[in-house]
Amino acid sequence: MLVERARILSELGELIECVHSGRGGGVAVITGPVAVGKTELTHSLAEIAEEGELKVLRARMCLTGSQGHRELFEQLTGSLRPEAQRSAGMFAGEKPDAVDDARPVPGGALAPSPVRAAEEIARYSHRSPLLIVIDDLHHADPDSLDGILHLVRLCRTARIMMVLVASDSSYEHMPLFHAELLRAPHYRRVRLRPLSRVGVAEVVADSLGREVAERAAADYYRYSGGNPLALRALIQEWSSTRFTDEAGPETTRGGVPTPGKVSALAVFTSLHRSGPQAMAVARGIALLGPAAGLDLLCQLLGSTPEDVTRQLQDLEAAGVLGGFRFRHPGVAQVVLADPQFHGIRELRHAAAALLEADGHSSLQVARHLIAADIVAEPWTIPVLRESAREAVGHNDWDFALKCLRLALRGALTDEERGLVVSEFLRVGWRQNPARVTKYFQECFELQQKGHVPDAETLTLLTIFLWHGHIEDAVTMLLDVADRCADGPLRTEIQHFLDWARLSHPGLLDRIRRADEHLLNRLLETSATSLRPLTSLSLALCETGHANVPATAQEVLADRRLTGDTAGAVLQALLYAGELGPAERWVARAVQDPGRLATPLSRGMHQAVCAEIARRRGDLPGAQQLAERALAHLAPRAWGVALGLPLSVLVAVHTARGDTERAAEHLSWSVHPETYQTLYGLHYLQARGRHHLAVGQYTAAQRDFRACEDRVRSWGLAPPVLAPWRLGHAEAALALGDRGEARRVTESELNQARGRHPHLRGAHLRVYARLVDRSRRRDVLTDAAELVADGRDRYQHFLVLTDLSRAHQEADDTARARVTGQQAWHSAVRCGAERLARTLLPESAVTAAEETAAVPDQRLNTAMLSEAELRVAELAAAGETNREISGKLFITVSTVEQHLTRVYRKLRLSGRADLRACLATEPGVGAKMPEHCAPGG
Repeated sequence: MLVERARILSELGELIECVHSGRGGGVAVITGPVAVGKTELTHSLAEIAEEGELKVLRARMCLTGSQGHRELFEQLTGSLRPEAQRSAGMFAGEKPDAVDDARPVPGGALAPSPVRAAEEIARYSHRSPLLIVIDDLHHADPDSLDGILHLVRLCRTARIMMVLVASDSSYEHMPLFHAELLRAPHYRRVRLRPLSRVGVAEVVADSLGREVAERAAADYYRYSGGNPLALRALIQEWSSTRFTDEAGPETTRGGVPTPGKVSALAVFTSLHRSGPQAMAVARGIALLGPAAGLDLLCQLLGSTPEDVTRQLQDLEAAGVLGGFRFRHPGVAQVVLADPQFHGIRELRHAAAALLEADGHSSLQVARHLIAADIVAEPWTIPVLRESAREAVGHNDWDFALKCLRLALRGALTDEERGLVVSEFLRVGWRQNPARVTKYFQECFELQQKGHVPDAETLTLLTIFLWHGHIEDAVTMLLDVADRCADGPLRTEIQHFLDWARLSHPGLLDRIRRADEHLLNRLLETSATSLRPLTSLSLALCETGHANVPATAQEVLADRRLTGDTAGAVLQALLYAGELGPAERWVARAVQDPGRLATPLSRGMHQAVCAEIARRRGDLPGAQQLAERALAHLAPRAWGVALGLPLSVLVAVHTARGDTERAAEHLSWSVHPETYQTLYGLHYLQARGRHHLAVGQYTAAQRDFRACEDRVRSWGLAPPVLAPWRLGHAEAALALGDRGEARRVTESELNQARGRHPHLRGAHLRVYARLVDRSRRRDVLTDAAELVADGRDRYQHFLVLTDLSRAHQEADDTARARVTGQQAWHSAVRCGAERLARTLLPESAVTAAEETAAVPDQRLNTAMLSEAELRVAELAAAGETNREISGKLFITVSTVEQHLTRVYRKLRLSGRADLRACLATEPGVGAKMPEHCAPGG
């Protein structure tokens, strides 16, 4: 890479010609920053010398004591002496036994002194001209320098050209030596610089082509600074990755550099060769990052501005730095990872102290404290706490935890420890709830001693309840309420109680037993200005009259709503049968990255989506979502909330006819306090369904009655929260208690169920077993119409199955066969084929499968895009264009365009044909909405 070096090489070539022609020797000193091509220039010069029949002797100076160190003149004469002895025996006038001026060398041999060796080399030059290249001259010892100067003086009459390669700093370290060189014959001083922009463009053009150079040379110059070593590494880096880049050709098209580790290591090599002082400055810049400046560098390194400035100038001249920044973006990381960077922890702590004193951000300071893993001074605790809060604001929960963990290791007062422990619980709970349990007892004791602020205590109650520490939570709440029942925190306490009424209804009974007067005073509220959450909790109580969907919508519309409150609201909506508002909220949560930034929030989000999918009759989707939810957190980390995803899996496997897998999930350990929450209602209902499926009717009835008893004791409204009554009626019917089954079923059917036709249809299916056979088909036909909208595909399958049997009992074979086929198609859509094979006659299943096998009767999903398939399945399920638009977050016009393409691709005339085709497509059902997708 001799670009921009031709003129220098030509001038040095003239000196070689002088030596070759016998006109005397000469001396050239080549200086410049590291890695700018000094050594490569000497190699080219050596090739010219060898062409002119000059013998080339090379030596490289090393720091004394370094590995591979050899005396300078031992390196030069080592190859010269054997050749001389072979050609002419001893040198003229040399005494073989002269050892008076010799010195020992490694291995026990003797080497001549530098002066005698210089004379030996000069004598040899009379026989054959020499080019002597000495690299890294700045490491030479005084004796070697004396020998070099002696050899320089001999060059006046000898045929020797000497090339000395040294750093720029050598003029300061050895000024007398350079002054002596000025008197040498044919003296030349050459200072190499990094390549210019034009030079870089020329190198890129030679390597990658002129077109690439015109487009990307500026980037190569920006990252390399013209440093030939870095530039060559960048070009080779691109050449080695352009054919294997997994990101595709777009990332490397046109030869645009993508600085990586190889080129960063090339720059790092240059730094090491620059000497310890330059490396110290580079390490300081890597540590301080954007905050690096002359003043901070001087303080960090304990050096003077003059010394630091000199090193900065040298590194900038070498193309390594641009101001106080590395040109290559990966160099800082390599510098900090250097195993020879001893004392980095102490230096990081010093950098943190400097940045804190200089007023830099807490996050920047904390990163140094965490990397140093040192927390020995009082000022570090507030910095770490502030950094944790900032990190949470940026959704960097991992870093927030690191800050608080380090703070906990400091020498804290009780007040400081109360603050740090409570903050650690809040942050750690969202990342992994299982890892914070060991701090509960300490936090409780600190709170009781008054070392945890009241506002902080209220935020901790949710965490204590999550892990079933009910008594501690009650004690802490009463402690705060005694002081704040009429103070500024009263609203926060009331908000917590409203949330607890929805999510942990049993908590209110425990508080009431402890202090009923205080609880009643806290629950007091003005009827004219109800808080939204209060309105919703009252609407779900026995005395509530508010419209649940409208009230819930008001709560969910609050942008300040936390994930904890939202979870309780969503569960309440699910039990109230209001799936629409619940679906809209979980869809909105996906659009706000902050809501799903932690494993806890993602796990809860997918658990709620799983329950929504289960209630929609999408059994495979519900199973997938519940499994993904459990993948985010270990079972113990779920606390009492484990009842939610676990109940979905039990219910789904039971509904699909896989009672063995349902039993496996029922064997999981569930926290006893789970049954005092809405999660416990989910679990009891799912367990009751499993008992019912395996013929354990008494156990099933016990679970369904437990749900009823808990709801009544909590003051929740059975007409709203009563999905288990269906199971209760079925269990009573299975036990032969037709009177109880009729009582429960008729009670439900007499309720106002206009908003929930699918629930009424489900009760009609059970009620049909209690009426005369002459009426049974009419009741089931009504039920089928109520559930035909596809909002609960599993219930649709069950109703059609019973209706097919009713037709068979009435000897209406044709209708029985058609209805049986429809039931099978519905079972396939909801994922209940295994159960359907046990409930439906073989003829219905076989006929349906044969119909599905007809090619032009099937929905060829491969022909449709993913967006078209989603629209097609929702349209086939009975959704209007506007409903599809709202569910998929696209315009009505886009829905119409998708449907038009679907009809054209599948050669269908409209929705009726689409519904028929979809019903015959095995394994195809309405896919879960994107906001419930089991990713992440």
